[in-house]
Amino acid sequence: MLTKKVSEYIKKEHLFTEDDDILLALSGGCDSAALFHILKTLKYKFSVAHCNFKLRGKDSDKDEEFVKKLAEQNKIKIYTASFDTEEFARKNKLSVEDAARKLRYNWFEELRINQKFSCIATAHHLNDRIETFFINFTKGTGIKGMRSILPKNNNIVRPLLFVSKNEIQSFCAEKKIKYRTDKSNFDNYFLRNNLRNNILPAFKKINPKFEETMSKNFSILTDIEKIYRAYINLKKSEILNIKNKLIFIDTEKLLQTDAPNTVLFEIIRPYGFNSSQSSHIILNINTIQTGKLFYSNTHRLLKDRKYLIMEKTEEDDFKSFQISDLQHNNEYNPKLSLKIIEKTENINLTANKNTVFFDTDKVKFPLTVRKTRNADFFVPFGMKGKKLLSDFFTDLKINLFEREKVLLLVTSKNEIIWVIGYRADNRFRVTDKTKKILKIERL
Repeated sequence: MLTKKVSEYIKKEHLFTEDDDILLALSGGCDSAALFHILKTLKYKFSVAHCNFKLRGKDSDKDEEFVKKLAEQNKIKIYTASFDTEEFARKNKLSVEDAARKLRYNWFEELRINQKFSCIATAHHLNDRIETFFINFTKGTGIKGMRSILPKNNNIVRPLLFVSKNEIQSFCAEKKIKYRTDKSNFDNYFLRNNLRNNILPAFKKINPKFEETMSKNFSILTDIEKIYRAYINLKKSEILNIKNKLIFIDTEKLLQTDAPNTVLFEIIRPYGFNSSQSSHIILNINTIQTGKLFYSNTHRLLKDRKYLIMEKTEEDDFKSFQISDLQHNNEYNPKLSLKIIEKTENINLTANKNTVFFDTDKVKFPLTVRKTRNADFFVPFGMKGKKLLSDFFTDLKINLFEREKVLLLVTSKNEIIWVIGYRADNRFRVTDKTKKILKIERL
């Protein structure tokens, strides 16, 4: 009966087909042994993978021996790997549980790619899903955490996710399926075990059909998450704009949504920002000064007038360089072309963001391309008075991230002759007295 129900569930959830080559994660426990038997009975093509985490001494080795024998007896190909889980946990500052999970899934995915498996099947069941729900709920979670584990998540499939632990144990007893028992499952030091052995049985006393009720709840929560995700995606399309690798969040439109804090969190969460940061920003959105920065491990978020702007944090490898003469070899970025042209009556001196013209006699080599500095100033083309570069940027509404990328072309006396891509300096302009013209192009 269970085999038929699993077969129907696989088709209903589109987990895999008869043509797929499946990699089954086989620990040797009751759940994975049952799934092994079911997949074999249904004649799916599969191989097995077993991880020895070296956490339980001889018991871990006996688990591996059991799995190897099971695969050999059924002529199923097996892959095994051993890990120093505790050492990996120490080096990466992880709990042993998280370390084992990371090692396991990284290896499974590596196998899937190298051996060209269609998917990775695990034996997670309904009780695992319930436990994960309460773990997420206890630690704090959004709607995604509340709908818990999914039947299919990228390359991971879970054919037993609708089945309770009791059903799986009864199935193994009925079919006389042998399996190994992990004694660490009874150690209530671990949160999941404490939930499994102490807390969740109390819920079952209140509601004898607790698993069935939770299964219905998961269906409802999964649908709610779909509606939620559709709303978030709609608001993202209205609020976000991407320009020059910068992500602009329109704060006016953000505040007009039904739940600004939640919408902002969903926007910035994939970039490593947390809920505390989104809450702080929304709470103080009208008082946070322009130029205020917030950081995640991978990105920076800038408050800039009516926008929040996100940028990936990258090392700035730009180094200033000199242009000693007109024979500049263009090996540096930005690549610049310099040439002297004769001044004629009909010459076209139309400048743009990539092309500027100067009076050759006023420009003294060597020139230097460098980043901006505090107190930099120049005389913008068409003006007579000096202007701080910071004020020039403010007038043009150039945000901090864009300012950091601006490069300057300066003389040997450190006089700015060109804010590259923006404006030339009026002091070096071509006049009626100019005899030869220096044309500079950004290639």
